[in-house]
Amino acid sequence: MKKIFLFLAIALAASFAENEGKFVDVELVSGTHQRAKFLGIENDTVSLGGYIQNKFTVVKIAKKQFKKIVDEQGNDLLNGQPAKATAKTTAKTAPANKSESAKEKETTPDTVKHVQQKKEPAVTETAKSSEQTQNEQASSEQASSEAPAKQEVKTVLVAYDANGIEQSFADQFTALTARLLMESGERPQIIRKSDIKNCNDNVCYQIELASYGFKSIYFGEMVSDIKTDSVSLNLTHVFYEDTLPTLHRATLKLSKQTALSDAITNNKLKNQLLDAQGKETEKIKRDRSYIHIETDPDGATISRPETEAICKSPCTFVTTDTAKFTVHAYWNVDRHLWGASANITPLPGDTTHISLKLKRVSPEIRIQTFPDGANVYKADAPITKRTRAIAQTPEKIPAYEMGTDSLIIRKAGYRDTLISFFVAPVSQIDLSVNLEKLTNFDEIEKQKKWLHDKKMQTLGEAFIGGGAATALFGALFMYFAHLDYSDADDIKTELKLPGASKGENYKAKVRQNKKYVDQGDNKAITGGILLGTAAALLGVGLYFVF
Repeated sequence: MKKIFLFLAIALAASFAENEGKFVDVELVSGTHQRAKFLGIENDTVSLGGYIQNKFTVVKIAKKQFKKIVDEQGNDLLNGQPAKATAKTTAKTAPANKSESAKEKETTPDTVKHVQQKKEPAVTETAKSSEQTQNEQASSEQASSEAPAKQEVKTVLVAYDANGIEQSFADQFTALTARLLMESGERPQIIRKSDIKNCNDNVCYQIELASYGFKSIYFGEMVSDIKTDSVSLNLTHVFYEDTLPTLHRATLKLSKQTALSDAITNNKLKNQLLDAQGKETEKIKRDRSYIHIETDPDGATISRPETEAICKSPCTFVTTDTAKFTVHAYWNVDRHLWGASANITPLPGDTTHISLKLKRVSPEIRIQTFPDGANVYKADAPITKRTRAIAQTPEKIPAYEMGTDSLIIRKAGYRDTLISFFVAPVSQIDLSVNLEKLTNFDEIEKQKKWLHDKKMQTLGEAFIGGGAATALFGALFMYFAHLDYSDADDIKTELKLPGASKGENYKAKVRQNKKYVDQGDNKAITGGILLGTAAALLGVGLYFVF
């Protein structure tokens, strides 16, 4: 039934203008005769329909260019006059001018333009005067016989642009939208952007169409999204109620493979039109789809890039999405990660079964900034002067936890940038950041103060570290001095024993005692100097830090 509806909608939209109006014989001021379908007169403009190159085309010509418009009953539709005896003569004369009619038919595409034609061919002053007199008489007669009718809002639908999509596919949505507009009470005229010359953006088209009296203007656009295998349907409505227009834009995302059936399901296309018109949309009952996932081994965490963990495999979850999306499965034990990913196209009202085999992965986050040399900080706590950067760009950071994460990028002279991303079980995750220069004076001064404090903190930590190392060396020298003094005391004790002879051995021990004492003194002095220096360094470091 959906396919039948689609073909009917396309056929009705294509034949809508063709089935309107009635056949008339037209005579221009120039003397040219033509047979066409009369579609009405509005704002001193006559709308006629006819076939040009086997295509039914609507053209608009200024009323002053016509001498007469006579229907098949002989009524003069131009001046509102009933049939006269001369109608037969006119009917007989028309076939005689067959060659002239053929010539006019051939030249019509050049002389009668579509909506984009602004200037009408000039006529003589006599013809203008005669036509003005006839118009005044007709207006007077019509005003005396009936009240003025309410002016109809002129509507135009600019056919859908196809961006990465076949034009024939976009034309089907143009026809569906035109049919919905007719059902809503509007009588749209369908044109393409190629019909309007010297314009390359919607603003230009809008101004051009408004100059021809169109109050309700619709622009259609179709954009293909390769990543999600979907189609974005954009409809922009410009409505001139006063001199300034109101603008509404509505977007509908559809699955590329089933775009037409998806569009007419639950009145999605109708709701898009209502949204573009600024009206309240109808409530849609969304079809639920089920995704069942099994993994080898079991117990893997299932998640989507925009959400945290959904469930543990094997499991089934519900989605209302119609376009393709990605799911990840990962298993983390002792910082060893196994994972797998899959693209899923939901089946409305049905269950999609997916089976994944987990493999060992080692994800890395590759961070690149423009310009480079920026510091990277974890975003789980405020950055202070004591906060240490985990990397400097460009750099690769290993990832051990899956899910959403955030980092802060900071570089002197540039605004801090917070980036949030999803850590998936893949080999590499690329993050590219364009840093924005600081221009606000207060922000620049605040950053300069932080950089100064950070520099003092770094220097202080360096002094404290140097002081600690110096104190360690000083303590070692003092310890070695203590050992030398201890050895000297042992020799001195031996020399004091009774019966110690003052021979060569005695003198050698005396010299050795003196050597240990001198070494101890030197080491003690060095250790003292080092300890003093360490104390100074620690003092300066603590001053810088605090």
